[in-house]
Amino acid sequence: MSQPAIDISDTSAYQPRAAWFDGLVDCGPASIKLSLIESDPAKPIAPATIEKARALIEATGEKLAQTKHRGAGFAILHQGQEGLWLLLHWWIEGDIATQMLWRSKLSGEPHFIPAEPLLMACVWELGIIDFERRAWMETAMSGKPISDYLTRTMPRGTV
Repeated sequence: MSQPAIDISDTSAYQPRAAWFDGLVDCGPASIKLSLIESDPAKPIAPATIEKARALIEATGEKLAQTKHRGAGFAILHQGQEGLWLLLHWWIEGDIATQMLWRSKLSGEPHFIPAEPLLMACVWELGIIDFERRAWMETAMSGKPISDYLTRTMPRGTV
């Protein structure tokens, strides 16, 4: 049985986006490394948007505490072209990364709501996820303290 042709003519070409580490955020018993992605450097992420994201991460601490967490994780605040995305990951036993994902409209005051459950990450967010995977393997999974993982941060660059 042949698959129907998929029209990808509306798919835009890949353009690198600015990305960098913003700081640590307390999330209950864990420290979360927050990194940012901007699709348009002429429209930087508003400080109020970053603060809303930090507050949501902090408010998730109780849920994180109910898991067999390793005390660390990472988050990505992505100001894309069609919306704001907030991804929160934390490491649990077995070196598994959990995930919570929210979205918000670009216009107006940010209001993050849970994203559709089938979504995982876009191509730009996967760049940071790959960085965090490698950082975890090279620190926590190599017998080094979690504090070493937390100091391994995304350098300013592009994804």
